[in-house]
Amino acid sequence: MLIKGVNLPESNFLAIEKDLEIIVDLILNNKRIQKLLYYTSPDALSKPNLTDEQALSLINRNVKIVPKIQIDPDVKNYIYIIFDEFKRNDTNPHYQDNLIYFDIICHYSQWQLKDFKLRPYQIAAEIETMLKLKKLTGLGDLVLVGGTQIIYSDEFMGFTLIFETVHGGEDRKGMPNPMDEEQFIEEFNEMYND
Repeated sequence: MLIKGVNLPESNFLAIEKDLEIIVDLILNNKRIQKLLYYTSPDALSKPNLTDEQALSLINRNVKIVPKIQIDPDVKNYIYIIFDEFKRNDTNPHYQDNLIYFDIICHYSQWQLKDFKLRPYQIAAEIETMLKLKKLTGLGDLVLVGGTQIIYSDEFMGFTLIFETVHGGEDRKGMPNPMDEEQFIEEFNEMYND
């Protein structure tokens, strides 16, 4: 339904929820990341695959999409997914660039796996492999542009992966969910038809 003189919200920020859904789905389908997050022992990669219920329990517990640092005493390994540094594209002002940060945080007692493997770097390798040159809702491929070690506290530290993405017109086609679009129209009509 069209509302005369009003456009539905069109914004590159609407791409975030689509991109998060794609990224979280990739994580939930990666057995190695699941094990590295769920199991806390050095032999995490040798443990059994997670059940669907165990994998889903990682969301909002080990895999965080809200940038609030909250340490759960029972959780030792985290991935925080953060969208940041939005800016107009240098070559085309109709496009928008942004960075996606993956903060991989592990309790210091969980870093060491077997054979000199370190948990945060194993998780980083899985994320890079999953996302390297992958398309989300943006025009261009995701490109790894950097990474750096981070310290959250005296007990939690890890590594940040930084990917760059470019968003254009295909992620600005109104509400990503038709139900959101219907709700917007309904709320608009309530506000302006009274």
